[in-house]
Amino acid sequence: MQTQLSLGQKIRYARRSLGMSQKELGEMLNLSDKAVSAYEVGRAVPPIETLKDISKFTSKPMSYFINESTKTEQTIAEKIASIEEELRQIKEMLSNQENS
Repeated sequence: MQTQLSLGQKIRYARRSLGMSQKELGEMLNLSDKAVSAYEVGRAVPPIETLKDISKFTSKPMSYFINESTKTEQTIAEKIASIEEELRQIKEMLSNQENS
């Protein structure tokens, strides 16, 4: 039975196959090496634009990185970001009402 690699494992493999450090990839992406590490170990999911850049810099097709679980992770991350933005707006409206 073949084990499917996680998105983070695919990012790490693609980076290492080029002999690139996390810092070097981070510099290419305008990110810290800590952000690259977070993607690789699964603490964070890269935004789709970042994933496109990783694809470009590692010469791997997007299809290499994207599978159903990645799409689900991305959808969840987008929903969380949307909810956080809505909460921020609600807090701002409440704060404005209190100051009126």
